[in-house]
Amino acid sequence: IVMGVTGAPTEIHAGQTVALLGGGLGNAVLFSIGKALRAAGSQVIYFAGYRKREDVFKVHEIEAASDVVVWSVDKIPGAEPIQPLRPQDKTFVGNIVEAMIAYAEGELGATPIHLDDVDHLVVIGSDRMMSAVKAARHGVLKPYLKPHHSAIGSINSPMQCMMKGVCAQCLCKHVEPETGKEYFVYSCYNQDQDLDRVDFPNLNARLRQNSVQEKLSGMWLEYLLQKQ
Repeated sequence: IVMGVTGAPTEIHAGQTVALLGGGLGNAVLFSIGKALRAAGSQVIYFAGYRKREDVFKVHEIEAASDVVVWSVDKIPGAEPIQPLRPQDKTFVGNIVEAMIAYAEGELGATPIHLDDVDHLVVIGSDRMMSAVKAARHGVLKPYLKPHHSAIGSINSPMQCMMKGVCAQCLCKHVEPETGKEYFVYSCYNQDQDLDRVDFPNLNARLRQNSVQEKLSGMWLEYLLQKQ
């Protein structure tokens, strides 16, 4: 309720081709970024991933934030694909990385914007999803992406004071890809971080430290709502 100024505006790349990769609630942030990118003259491919079709929200906002949307749901028993509302949009059953490969290989039909046109990626989702994209960019996705594209992730480190550099709860470990040198940054200062530098195993371990409190908070909230 009481907090300091936190975060920094996402850098908007003008006149480029940008891929937005959203996992679950990450999509709640990306459609505003997509609108700003299009207003700046960029083309936007939006990979919107969800666990199941019922989780989809703000469909028209996502469409307004993109030139092409690839809707995807996890490959789980009984999974039903999301039905696109626009002719240029695609649908896929599988994870984000699999959806990107299918899109690049033409399995989803004609693609007005190609994946190898992409100059910049913005990835927002769980730490596991962002870690998978980081690895895939140098593995299975490498043949389909520009050699010198850039990529950022919105890093969801644990936070406490929200006043930029006071309590150090939000410290995120980075590793320089070329030298292996380790250093730390304040995530509350800027949540958008170079995907290749984030140490995701360290981030996952830190997030796990809060899992008990998060479960208790969820149970308490559910109890309170039932009492209404």
